[in-house]
Amino acid sequence: MNKELITAFVDNEIKDASLKNEIKHLIDTDDEFRFEYQVQSLVKRIAKEKYKRTSAPEHLRIRILNQIAPEQKIVKPQKEASFWAGLFSKPAFSFATAIIIVISVILILFNRTPQQPPVIAEDKLTPDNMFYQAENNFEAIIQGKLSPQLVADNPDQIKSFFESSGVKYSTLVPTFAEWSLLGAVVSEDKGEKFAHHVYTGKKGEIVYVFQVDESYLKSHDIISLDESLLQYLEQGNCYVKTENDKVLLFKKIGHNICAVVSNAPTQEVQNNFCNI
Repeated sequence: MNKELITAFVDNEIKDASLKNEIKHLIDTDDEFRFEYQVQSLVKRIAKEKYKRTSAPEHLRIRILNQIAPEQKIVKPQKEASFWAGLFSKPAFSFATAIIIVISVILILFNRTPQQPPVIAEDKLTPDNMFYQAENNFEAIIQGKLSPQLVADNPDQIKSFFESSGVKYSTLVPTFAEWSLLGAVVSEDKGEKFAHHVYTGKKGEIVYVFQVDESYLKSHDIISLDESLLQYLEQGNCYVKTENDKVLLFKKIGHNICAVVSNAPTQEVQNNFCNI
């Protein structure tokens, strides 16, 4: 749905009933469309209040008539010229009006309803789903079924390992005060390589990170992610879900979608990864 239709909707230019109902539904359910509707409605309301309809100035009327019938030259009265010229040159919106619009838009922006995180349906967690894979990989690490292919505590060494092992996208390996790097694994699916690395805490906590370039998730050929979750992340949100004794977090960092699964305290995981 093109947001430019919101302008036509506000101006009551849309005649198709089904389209009008669809736009109304989007305004009621979608934060971005609701925001656009509020801004367009505000601008139109201010325009109505500040710009009153008036008759065309005499000099403009005469100019149009002369263009239509140049052989009948019409001359405007000299005494009215300065008055109408001054009036016609005045802007429709004053500087004060512009300030009002800017302040109003800012107020709408800061009072927008926070977007709610999507609910991930269990029936969508198929084996090719990144959400599903992240949870299963973490459980495999906890149970000792998945061990690092490289044991290292140096982020540059781990990134070099990813690159030399065939990972085609750039990777991020941050360091944290609470946890130490343990190592890394490169998985393969349909000929493509994917990056995974692990941290460990002083109390034995495990923090597992699985990162994938967003292009893989948009093509759905190898690995997928729920569309609503992907859109939520692309808007700068951080998805956090607690489940039993672990926390699962998704965050878009650069061009990568990062899945984090950990048995460390939820707030600790959230503070570290949501603020990157």
